[in-house]
Amino acid sequence: MAHEKNIIDPETGEVTKVNSGFVQLYEDKIPLVIEIMAENQSAGKVLLWLFQHMDNRNALVVSQMALGEALGMSRTTVHYAVTHLKNKKALAVFKSGSTNIYAVNSQIAWKSDANGKRYALFDAAVYISEAEQDKPLFSTQLVGHAQPKKRAQKRIKNSENGSI
Repeated sequence: MAHEKNIIDPETGEVTKVNSGFVQLYEDKIPLVIEIMAENQSAGKVLLWLFQHMDNRNALVVSQMALGEALGMSRTTVHYAVTHLKNKKALAVFKSGSTNIYAVNSQIAWKSDANGKRYALFDAAVYISEAEQDKPLFSTQLVGHAQPKKRAQKRIKNSENGSI
């Protein structure tokens, strides 16, 4: 099936078939998700976007600027949406320096098997925005699908033409 993949244990060579490309949403938390969407539509959009992009341990490293660009929201709107989600206990935000690490409450939604919920250590998917980056010295595939802001597009266009 398209939503299944094989995982090979490097030590034993054992092959396990697992689901991929899905988010498990707990039935008893659906009313909470509906409530969040009714109270703050932007918070609902942020939560669903995080469901889509979080890793298998419910975490994602993304700036509020990149999150806003991806959803067509201002950074202020994203800030208020994230605050709403934190108040509803749907989201936790961890800091590593000035970096935000968003973790969706695993009692609401989950992307992996139940065994992984017990562990505090997690790998995080990192979502970066082109508009936040300096012009790279060489071509990479690291920039996500977010579109640069119009201001950034103009700056990029001007730098390509040799003007400032």
